[in-house]
Amino acid sequence: MITVERKKKFDWVLLIFVGILIIIGSIAITSSTIMLYSKERIIKTHFLAIFLGFLGMLLMWVLDYDILDEYSYKIYIFALITLVLVLIFGVVDKGSRSWFRLPFFSIQPSEFARISLIVVLSSYLSKNRDALENLGGIIKALFISLPFFVLMMKQPDFSGVMITIFPIAVMFIVAGVNLSYIYAFGTYILIMLLVPFIGVIVNLYPNSLNNQFIEFLYDISYFNFNSLIFIIILAVLMFILWKIFHKLNPLIHFSYMVMIFLIVVSGYLSGIFVKNQIKDYQYKRIESFIHPDKDPKGSGYNIIQARVALGSGGFKGKGIFHGSQSRLGFVPERHTDFIVSVIGEEMGFIGVIVIFASYIVFINRIRKIALISRNNFGYFLCCGFAGLFMGYFFVNLGMILGFFPVAGIPLAMVSYGGSNMVASLVIIGIVESIYARRMAIG
Repeated sequence: MITVERKKKFDWVLLIFVGILIIIGSIAITSSTIMLYSKERIIKTHFLAIFLGFLGMLLMWVLDYDILDEYSYKIYIFALITLVLVLIFGVVDKGSRSWFRLPFFSIQPSEFARISLIVVLSSYLSKNRDALENLGGIIKALFISLPFFVLMMKQPDFSGVMITIFPIAVMFIVAGVNLSYIYAFGTYILIMLLVPFIGVIVNLYPNSLNNQFIEFLYDISYFNFNSLIFIIILAVLMFILWKIFHKLNPLIHFSYMVMIFLIVVSGYLSGIFVKNQIKDYQYKRIESFIHPDKDPKGSGYNIIQARVALGSGGFKGKGIFHGSQSRLGFVPERHTDFIVSVIGEEMGFIGVIVIFASYIVFINRIRKIALISRNNFGYFLCCGFAGLFMGYFFVNLGMILGFFPVAGIPLAMVSYGGSNMVASLVIIGIVESIYARRMAIG
């Protein structure tokens, strides 16, 4: 049997591809900010974050990752406290109160709170492996996650909420959640999103209010007397439907209708809560996603220019430090949200493919480490982290390609963002700790 001491302590393949992503990102960040007055601050902050991130990575690699399991709930409570404090003492940036402004740099606590959420859910699932096969276990897991999402909504940081859904979904699936609950949760999400979406449709097409159905939906998208009437009518309707179905099939229990009613009403009320948190600029982002050409010099400008830059690079690109769209400032947020556009313009299709391939290999290595982890806690940690990086990858690229609205989500380890870089490298350190202490094979 091969002992831990004789096994390799590092997964060098994982580190190599992490290095490739950081190097390409650093080149693109330097190029895209070279014409900015704040370029020195941005570049210094970026490399400071890489340095601090590698220190955090080494620290987490040295520590036995099981210590996170032991202190998981304390870590999570501390993270929630930081999310509360940022609502009180944080500064507003781009419409969200998400940052602590310190003398030399800023910290976004949600980046680290997201890690703590994955840690605490991994601890719960590893100790209750069959928990998600019953409704009670699912409710407890969701109850653990709820404070994080509520505090993120209060900032408001919808991009942070959206990206966190990915690791939770992956962890639930690998834990063997009952598919019927997945369908129920999906229905809840759709209803929740429908409420604010109606507001977007009305803003884009005011004449749609001439349609009585749209007017009715828009009216009940605000919590008022009509909302209560709607809930009461829905309850009566569900009761009548149950009476009809029960006569056709006596095996249909009343609890099924109660469950459907609760899903619809909770999704509806959650949608109203979400709608009340959305700011005007966030509505503009959704509108530009649906119809970017409606306001090409306003809300649709970012995505149009990002696509122009991405497509102008051709196969080989215009050359590093020669991207006209990015260097001259036609692409806003070019060093953060739209870093792939800079890479596409300057390094061409080849550069974009290298990013794609590196991410695929990188996430696949985390998946393989999950399979050889020595315990369930390590397994769920890797699954959650893989889901998180999948979220960054799909949503960031989806913004540029038009599959998602512009959401302010960076491409981890490639985009500029100090807190995101440090948090990402800390995650790599945890994964390397799992690899170094993997189960003995031989």
